[in-house]
Amino acid sequence: MKEFKGVVVAMVTPFKEDGSVNYEQEEKLVRHFIKQGVNGILVSGGTGEYSTLSIEERKKVIACATEIIKDTEVFSIAGISCNATKDTVELAKYSGEVGADYVLALPPYAIPVSKTGMVDYFKEIKNSTNARLILYHFPGETNVELSAEEIVEMGREGIFDAVKDTASMEHTMELIVANGHKKNLKISNGFDSLVLASLASGADAIITAGANMVPNQFVKIYKLIKENNVAAAAAIYEEIMPLLNLQEKDGNTEVAICKYCLKLQGIDVGIPRKPVTDISNEAKEAVKKRFSEINY
Repeated sequence: MKEFKGVVVAMVTPFKEDGSVNYEQEEKLVRHFIKQGVNGILVSGGTGEYSTLSIEERKKVIACATEIIKDTEVFSIAGISCNATKDTVELAKYSGEVGADYVLALPPYAIPVSKTGMVDYFKEIKNSTNARLILYHFPGETNVELSAEEIVEMGREGIFDAVKDTASMEHTMELIVANGHKKNLKISNGFDSLVLASLASGADAIITAGANMVPNQFVKIYKLIKENNVAAAAAIYEEIMPLLNLQEKDGNTEVAICKYCLKLQGIDVGIPRKPVTDISNEAKEAVKKRFSEINY
């Protein structure tokens, strides 16, 4: 069993010029991140533009990455969130069959669902797959907010093995504290801006889009914190923050910036799939400048 810990890159999905998925480049990208020392790779997630992929494309993306990862020390996470329970269950089942270590699911949010309906939804996913289930808690996107106590309790019921808490540092701390006296969940935060704070406070992992851009720096930060050298970790974090802060700024999307950074490193993964657009030439110059200032 591969342990949920460390730096998890929320990997982009490579596209060709015609907008189709570039599976050959996906293989190269997975190997690139393994070489960079990440602990886990998430595919078919938000940064992977899952909402613009068909079910069949998502299956192929998951299978492609999992085939490469499964014989390494890196663990794989398949994003399986769909609006319909049957589609989410189908992806969960498939992901387990092809060897994914974990599956990641948002709570149902397109239409209001009762707490009972939500728990039943997650139980159905859990029972459909031999992969372990991670809750993707992202209230800013879903408008579904679960308390730390609710999440920990569902973990103790055996529904979740881990949680990606893309929420405030306060909420992540509440999770860490609520989970602390009888640890059953692995806890991660999903915001680039809270990487240092969450790891230094005891989170097991981070799942981040920013690791697409500077994976080695995130790996160094994680290792330094594990060595109780927070000052050195903070120095690296301070160095990469100007680049990370360009995401979601002046119309830039994190997906487009991540893809451009990868292109600067010689890995052309194309541009986002419509309706998401590429970043402007002005933004590219800003990214290039910030990227060149990082000490590798």
